[in-house]
Amino acid sequence: MDISLQKRRVETYVAGLMGQSEKLIYYGQSRGWGFVMTWAHKVTGLMLVLYMFFHIFTLSGLYDPAGFASKMRFFDNFLFGFLEWTLAVPVIFHALNGTRLILYEIFRVRDDALMIRWVLLLSALYVLTLGLFMLMGNQQVSVGVFWLTAAIASTITAVIVYQKVWPTKNMVWWKLQRVSGAFLLPMVSGHMFFMHLSYKMGHDVDTIMARMSGIGMKLVDIVFVITVFFHAGFGVHTIIVDYIEDRHARLGLSALTALIMTVFAYAGVKLVFSI
Repeated sequence: MDISLQKRRVETYVAGLMGQSEKLIYYGQSRGWGFVMTWAHKVTGLMLVLYMFFHIFTLSGLYDPAGFASKMRFFDNFLFGFLEWTLAVPVIFHALNGTRLILYEIFRVRDDALMIRWVLLLSALYVLTLGLFMLMGNQQVSVGVFWLTAAIASTITAVIVYQKVWPTKNMVWWKLQRVSGAFLLPMVSGHMFFMHLSYKMGHDVDTIMARMSGIGMKLVDIVFVITVFFHAGFGVHTIIVDYIEDRHARLGLSALTALIMTVFAYAGVKLVFSI
């Protein structure tokens, strides 16, 4: 089998899809595809922020297990299953494109065309594999082994980026954004995969509460929640700085963003402690 030929076919197909948008082609040709990918990174980031708010709101139903089970029965249909699957697109794209940006900024990997190609191909592979497991139904997954592996992988990637980025002269918040992104790469992509390997893991109230009740999982979930909302908050702040020219408006919106992220992070940590 000619792997290089298959690779070119996939790239041609992806380029054809992207070429359906005249604006996308315009910006890709005039500003570069790196600019388009960075813009898409911001859009997917905002999408995921909204989803996180919804996710915390939904999980707050665990305070009333019977009510939560009722909500899950409402979501138990093809439409919501399909929406859960499509959510993997912005999740994995944002994670992998964030990795591209870290490689570009910190590790000086300058072959942007190659990295963009890998972001798109790996994103497609992840989404298709996730869909396959969702169609297969419940899989037997060891909670402890899975999350221990994810935690180790996340810690390793975060430490590698920390050692590289911390000696630089960039602002501390910028450094923490990159380190938190490195930590979340295995954690977020692993979290979504884990929740769909077994249907009960993300929908059955008893299974969810049993998983979250362990001390080890509480620690993982708390670190996860805090890191996610910090990363999201600074990401939104960056978008505000990039697009809002008025200084007072920037300060006000950034303060509001920090407040909202803190409230939702507190709600998430409180929920983890309560179960």
